[in-house]
Amino acid sequence: MRKMSDVISIIREKNVKWGMWISALITTISYVIISIISMIVGEIFYSGVVLFADLEFLLGSIFGVLIFFKNREEHQDFLKYGIIVGILGGVLACVFISLYQTILIMITIGGHIIVFFLYIGFTLLSGAVIGLLTGTFIALYYSYKDVKGDKVGEEHFDDKFFDDLIDK
Repeated sequence: MRKMSDVISIIREKNVKWGMWISALITTISYVIISIISMIVGEIFYSGVVLFADLEFLLGSIFGVLIFFKNREEHQDFLKYGIIVGILGGVLACVFISLYQTILIMITIGGHIIVFFLYIGFTLLSGAVIGLLTGTFIALYYSYKDVKGDKVGEEHFDDKFFDDLIDK
């Protein structure tokens, strides 16, 4: 079992924060845009194919995890940090989407703070699952590229091969 200080130190790393925030902001902004279009049209434009707001969560998670991996430090494990960024970005987006929906409901028909927690529970299913899956698949892709020998974003030379050529 990990200590809470270990988890906090993981979250405090700069690229993890950027990945989480980018993921949450892209998800929330795309959700708000589709919601505004739905209000203007007067019909539900899009609510999700499989889960609630699934394409918005997928879009945000992809961008957030890719930005994390572009800025990844050598000591950061692919799978561990990919999953962390995916899940935490999804959970953060759930909070923003729930806050947006709660404000809309309270303005239009009135409501109670319990609505916020109901939306959190409702969107958390989508955000955590899609964030987990996206972070895992992108992390597996990057770890495959690393194991294969193609360092992502770096040129790679085999020094032993060149040393043998010089000796001959």
